[in-house]
Amino acid sequence: MSVNAQNPISRQKTAIRRLEMSRPVRLALEHGLLAPQTTFFDYGCGLGDDIGYLSQREIASRGWDPTHRPHQEHIPSDVVNLGYVINVIEDPIERENALRQAWFLTKKLLIVSARLSIEIRNGLSPNHFADGYLTSRGTFQKFYEQHELRDWINHVLGVQCLAVAPGIFFVFQDNDLLQSFAASRYRRRSTAPRQ
Repeated sequence: MSVNAQNPISRQKTAIRRLEMSRPVRLALEHGLLAPQTTFFDYGCGLGDDIGYLSQREIASRGWDPTHRPHQEHIPSDVVNLGYVINVIEDPIERENALRQAWFLTKKLLIVSARLSIEIRNGLSPNHFADGYLTSRGTFQKFYEQHELRDWINHVLGVQCLAVAPGIFFVFQDNDLLQSFAASRYRRRSTAPRQ
């Protein structure tokens, strides 16, 4: 999408070059939800850096992006990442459709992340546009409160997501994986040293 009089949004500018793995994907890796036997699909992969980092770890990784990889096939995968995608879509219906499409491709785990409203309170000052903001670069950003993002995911998908960090949620298709993840989180909390 390009900037024009009809639509001032320039989505292609939202993709960034990452010098390290994105936090949502790194969290899935740290929790043992990504391993060489799993498949990974990055829905809205931007420049594809997470795909490259996971491929180096011998995790079968693919991705699609409407600007940077528009001809890549949408491939159902064990883990699907919708990383910082919904916050750059200015149309609420298209935003919901992106979440539903990513969920449809998910066999075991969907990772959903978005930017939080605290970024606005911390000095970022974009201009209001639709239900979000237009940045000085001509990109759209919708900032969420943590509970707002959780409730939106739950409502659109009709399932309960789990917060794993600010602005980052895991949504499980695989109930066994959910139970295993919940048990490991409980064990970590119960064995953590008291301060």
